Amino acid sequence: MSDTEASQSESSDIQENTSPVRSPEPDAGHRGGWVSLLTMWTRGVTRMAILKGLGMMLPTLQDQFGTTTWVIGWMTSLMIGMGGLVAPLAGLLGRRFGSGNVIMVCGTMIGIAFIAASFASRATQLSFILILLAGSSLRVPVVLAKEAIGRCYDKNLAKATGIARTGTSIGLVVAAPLIQISLDKYGWRGTMLLIGGISMHLIPCGALMRKIRTTPSNSYRELPQNEPVSEDISSPSTCASFWMTVFKNFDLSLLRSFQYWSIAIVCVCFSFAYDVWLIYFVSQAQSKGFSLEDAAVFVTVAGVGNLLAKLLQGFIIDAGILPCWSLMVICSIVSSCAFFVTPWLAGYWTMMLTASLVVICDGLLSCLHDILTKQVLGVELMMSLVFFGYPVPLPA
Repeated sequence: MSDTEASQSESSDIQENTSPVRSPEPDAGHRGGWVSLLTMWTRGVTRMAILKGLGMMLPTLQDQFGTTTWVIGWMTSLMIGMGGLVAPLAGLLGRRFGSGNVIMVCGTMIGIAFIAASFASRATQLSFILILLAGSSLRVPVVLAKEAIGRCYDKNLAKATGIARTGTSIGLVVAAPLIQISLDKYGWRGTMLLIGGISMHLIPCGALMRKIRTTPSNSYRELPQNEPVSEDISSPSTCASFWMTVFKNFDLSLLRSFQYWSIAIVCVCFSFAYDVWLIYFVSQAQSKGFSLEDAAVFVTVAGVGNLLAKLLQGFIIDAGILPCWSLMVICSIVSSCAFFVTPWLAGYWTMMLTASLVVICDGLLSCLHDILTKQVLGVELMMSLVFFGYPVPLPA
């Protein structure tokens, strides 16, 4: 080999070893993605146990504390709203303390909140415990888990998201009959203890998440070595430095992005409508003359359809049969029609049909929203797509 060829080979080896740009790696599901899927799945089961449990306990809590329906309803609404208020801190907390540690703390807080709530003797005590402890920890785990899934999966993101979101479906199928059995046998206090124990399963998920190492890309670029640095540039003031740090840590520059608001508005609208349905469906079914057991059957059947729809959308999106946005439009129209006709329906099978359509469309929209977020904004900003909490209105 000539000296020229040897020098060229040596130079190429040096460039290959020192280059900061690496070729994209395949999906990392076999190295840690399953942990993020498990965390998202467990959080879905926990969320359904909490919301369906409080929804089914609403008449019982109303009689126990001698209060009106809207007081207990607003307690659940404010708990959800508190989760939305704390959610913008998820990205900062995950970067500072690690996603696994934050999820472990959140699981502990939710579990302690429901265990302590089982000893409440007044509605105000119950409200403060659930809003401050459980509410502030409710949405942080899902933000961190979604960001981890986005980093671990690329080509099979739709399938991975569908599998992770089946936790909510399993929760819908299992939570309603389980809560009903617990209420009949142990009362509302025992049911609170059961929900607290289910929520504690986030702790081992967070411990497993600690082993996942995801390094976000730097938000700065390195200057070339030969580029002169101007000495006339004055350092920013303390106030300006503070606001620059706030904007950087919380990604507030997204508030000026039309793409961000288009995704956030869709998320807020369908989350608002579906959470209202989750909280008040049992009361609505009872007002139409159905028993608590009938309402549990409606939710269970809808949960099975939700599970199948989430698995099916993964194959539809990944195979390119339908684009993400078109499937979202179809689901939004069908769900809106189901909500619209529900007040005029009183038959057993029509109630089951509309409940199934609402839950199936929500399952599809929740998966499609995560996929669209990565497609439009990228994985680096998935922890930033959070919105402030909202109270769910309830008629007195």
